[in-house]
Amino acid sequence: MYRSWLPLLVVALCLFSANLYAQTSVNVEISGIDKILEDNVRLYLSIEQQKNHPLISDGRLARLHNKATKEISAALQPYGYYRPTINASLEKTTTGEWLASYEIDPGPPLLIAEFNFSVSREMGEDPEFKQLIEQRSPQVGSVFTHLEYESFKSDLAKLASERGYFRAVFTDRRIEINLDDYVARIYLDYDGGPRFNFGEVNLRQDVLKPEFLQRFIPFQQGDPYTLGELVELQQVLNDTDYFQTVEVSPGKLSPEGNEIPIEVTLTPRKENRYTFGLGYGTDTGARTKVGWQRPRVNDSGHRFDSEIGLSEVGYNLGANYRVPVLNPRTDQLVYSATRSREDLDDFESELSAVGVSLYRVRGEWRETLSIDYERENFEIGNDTGDTSLLIPGASWSRTWGRGFIFVLDGLRFDLSLRAADEGFGSDVGFGQVYSSLKFITSLGARNRFIARGSIGSTTTSEFEKLPASIRFFTGGSQSVRGFKYQSLGPEDDSGDVIGGRRLLTGSIEFEHALNDRWGVAEFYDIGNAVEDFGDDLERGAGFGVRWKSPVGPVRIDVARAISLDDRPWRLHINIGPDL
Repeated sequence: MYRSWLPLLVVALCLFSANLYAQTSVNVEISGIDKILEDNVRLYLSIEQQKNHPLISDGRLARLHNKATKEISAALQPYGYYRPTINASLEKTTTGEWLASYEIDPGPPLLIAEFNFSVSREMGEDPEFKQLIEQRSPQVGSVFTHLEYESFKSDLAKLASERGYFRAVFTDRRIEINLDDYVARIYLDYDGGPRFNFGEVNLRQDVLKPEFLQRFIPFQQGDPYTLGELVELQQVLNDTDYFQTVEVSPGKLSPEGNEIPIEVTLTPRKENRYTFGLGYGTDTGARTKVGWQRPRVNDSGHRFDSEIGLSEVGYNLGANYRVPVLNPRTDQLVYSATRSREDLDDFESELSAVGVSLYRVRGEWRETLSIDYERENFEIGNDTGDTSLLIPGASWSRTWGRGFIFVLDGLRFDLSLRAADEGFGSDVGFGQVYSSLKFITSLGARNRFIARGSIGSTTTSEFEKLPASIRFFTGGSQSVRGFKYQSLGPEDDSGDVIGGRRLLTGSIEFEHALNDRWGVAEFYDIGNAVEDFGDDLERGAGFGVRWKSPVGPVRIDVARAISLDDRPWRLHINIGPDL
């Protein structure tokens, strides 16, 4: 019978004991040392770690307190303090709680008397190791801390792995602590062994010619191994857009020789990619676009892309065939064909064009050399025509700063030149230069200042024969706000805007972030398309709302044309990256 009530008795005793133990409460106070030392002391102190244990008792608390002095001394040693003075007390307060107090004087820090360090010759001549040793190695006369010593050893081993010293070992690593002289002596020898070189790169894929992919490898077989170049290879192959996944890793070390093979596994993308987009802008009204891309047309890495864009002011059809040339990572030859139509209040234009362009990267600059044949049917005021032009051109651009979508500090510069001559397949001759600059800088944590400007000039003896795509127009969300899209420029006798030979615009804007997503802005714009740079410029000013949407910054601006007598208001909506 006792067996039926014995379990109940055991449970009751456990609950009763728990209630008794739970009545013991303790606070731990530590003084005399800084926050870093205090945090480490609390990690070592058993009384700190167990003070909230449900089974803590007065007797157990006393035992933990008796261990505290040794634990505090051990906690201070990694930071170089081996002679602390500790005043410890444990007493019960008037509220019935226990107070454990530890007043600590860490004493003088232990100094390094000797640092006997050596590395193998090849490793010692490596500039990366020279820099690490100069900057991170323990110094004689400085405070010895175990953390800095272990960190230095870890940095050596990490750098050895990153730079191909795969057989590096510590042949000696000793610390002698002399408490009588109160100094530390360090003995550290690191044998780097041979430095490995890049071996054969095994490209595991079957969609592109191996000799073509070899051109993307940033190193040669036999070059000294570095992890940075291995990471660069992975980034380069990812950026090609040929592959869905890229896996790059070192192969197995050979017992003989000092070359390490590189294994690259590539999973190709699907042959076709389709894009679709909807949008709205006050310059173009509602718009949509549909795109078709073939990231890999053949085993030589050629690409094809095309896009159809429709808006309330016209349409655009375009196709490009891209051939990697020179440095295939950055350079390409592009054969293009386009057809577009733009129908605005003051002019109509229908343009067909074919051309070839060479896109190159020269250091930090992007260069484009092109030649296009264009045929444009246009009606601008009283000027009408069906003009054929053979246009060679060149452009250069550079961006400073990080990112393009939302930029805190950045700068973009663009310069383009183009021309045509009646003696070389064109109905009218002209020369044109255009340049633009946009500057963004942060002002504190929540503010940005944005400035932009553009300037352009055209030389021709037969301006009336120039089609709309060659003349300068301005106005709209990307130039002078407060005015309708492409509505600014010289006018004919009927009051129709016919475009200008020159272009000059400028803008300043102050933006304040309300939170991580929303912001407000105020701005002042000035500019016009003119016959001469001394002609009058139009001015607009206003305020706006900014929203960091998942697809890029959305700008909603209300601007007033302050240079007009009636000062009308206009709404501008624009979506797109900062640079």
